[in-house]
Amino acid sequence: YLQQAGDAKIQEHFYNGWRHDHYVTNVFIFTPDGMIRLMVINLPGDTHDSTAAHYGFFYDKLEDFFKKYGGKCVVDSAFSLARRPYLLKSSRTDATSEDAYGMMLNVEATSLRQMAEWGMLGFQGFFPHMKDHLVYEEDGECKRIIQLMVMLYNARSRLVGINQIKNVFYPNLVKENHLYEEILMQDKYIKKS
Repeated sequence: YLQQAGDAKIQEHFYNGWRHDHYVTNVFIFTPDGMIRLMVINLPGDTHDSTAAHYGFFYDKLEDFFKKYGGKCVVDSAFSLARRPYLLKSSRTDATSEDAYGMMLNVEATSLRQMAEWGMLGFQGFFPHMKDHLVYEEDGECKRIIQLMVMLYNARSRLVGINQIKNVFYPNLVKENHLYEEILMQDKYIKKS
């Protein structure tokens, strides 16, 4: 949440008509170890998630990752209208899937997208004051606050280990595929974020 700005022109960029309040837009990519690996933060509240992902070069980074490792990212149907082989879109209905495999893939992607819901719940639960309205500013204080929150969330996920995503998804991933560990050890994709 963001307090209303004094200027009406500025204020309208932060107004989210769907939620009827003023916001900054933040998009996070959670990985199966419960960490936030990619993010774009502090955009005006009227910025669509897919546009924010474009601004944060998510599509380029995910395409690079897909070409190198074959990994895909599960997103909701609001992301990128273009067909991208590295994005698995989840939706309640998928008109593009006419075969059983496509329908099964959609069900699995929708189930896996639960990871993002748990990640946001963990993030918001760790910072209960996020429900307070941040003061509107133009010098980057809000961005620094959100960056600090992400670093604290990641430190807690890594050091304390209390993270629903990690407890549910990570053991199966490590058991089935040691490639994920190799990717994380390189830290290349962590530093890009």
